[in-house]
Amino acid sequence: MTKVKMKLGFTLVELLVVIAIIGILVGLLLPAVQAAREAARRMQCSNNLKQYGLAIHNYESAFKRIPCAIATANPLLNQPAAYDDDGYTWQVAILPYVEQSNLYNQLTQFTQFPLGTPGAAELYWRANGASTTLGAVIPGGATILPFAKCPSSALPQIVPSLWTISGATAATAPANPWCIGYATTDYKTCGGSERGDFGMMHKLWETPGGGRPLAAVTDGLSNTVMLNESSIVTGSTPVKWGGSATAAAPGAFQDWPVWMVSPGDDESARTNGRFSAPINAATTPNNWFEAINDDSAASYHTGGAQFCFGDGSVHFISQSVSNATYTSMHDISDGVPLGEWQ
Repeated sequence: MTKVKMKLGFTLVELLVVIAIIGILVGLLLPAVQAAREAARRMQCSNNLKQYGLAIHNYESAFKRIPCAIATANPLLNQPAAYDDDGYTWQVAILPYVEQSNLYNQLTQFTQFPLGTPGAAELYWRANGASTTLGAVIPGGATILPFAKCPSSALPQIVPSLWTISGATAATAPANPWCIGYATTDYKTCGGSERGDFGMMHKLWETPGGGRPLAAVTDGLSNTVMLNESSIVTGSTPVKWGGSATAAAPGAFQDWPVWMVSPGDDESARTNGRFSAPINAATTPNNWFEAINDDSAASYHTGGAQFCFGDGSVHFISQSVSNATYTSMHDISDGVPLGEWQ
């Protein structure tokens, strides 16, 4: 009698069991993979801030003071208050110290509205077409600087003409259209504390003597924040202005972080550490529309943001840090001990 050979294989039930097991394993591994990727991105972000911190110290060694947050109008020179929020930023000043000498030299040769000109972005925009959709960008302003971007950030690399702020349901145009076309950044200076403009790096309008010398930081460089992440874009009618958090669309977007210029909003280049401006603005990156203050440090990292202190060290600060500790970190001379905060 001929023996019939049986073909071995999976039954349908066995196949479904294997697929289910694979699905469970993927579900278990995926969070770990995502966490590892975020840890790598956060490390890169920290390295970016360290690079900036070193550059500022090298700048201070050369000029005996750190740069202003923004080269705005100077009241000591009777320059118009209309440009108290407009001008080239601190990131331009340190370009030679972050291996961007060619870009800096390009700007030093730009004669239409040279470095130091208050309101340079708006003036250039009005003089060169005043486009509300394409912008008019100072030469070099569209250059994407990799170290100026946090790898976790979801902000586009170039300021668009229309943007939907996270949490809103409709796209809007910028309040100041002269920001369109500029390359963005995720890093700003730490300007003020609850006491006022006592941060390390504020705009020229509020520190008319120019950038502060490091010796002015009497609380100690390791106790005072100098730079931070702030990847926040707000609308002109969010909660902080009394608008409804349930509105379908905010007003025109503003405060876009741009590395070259502060286009009409000083929050484009600096933050403040005040009770009314907590880390992440009492919301999350998925809902910037409900930000309570555009002065806030804010990041796409969960639960807080990265800060570079005056000594160049970088620390992640939780958004649950106490208000008293947080504002003291921003003050160069309040004499208040920080205590345990890490």
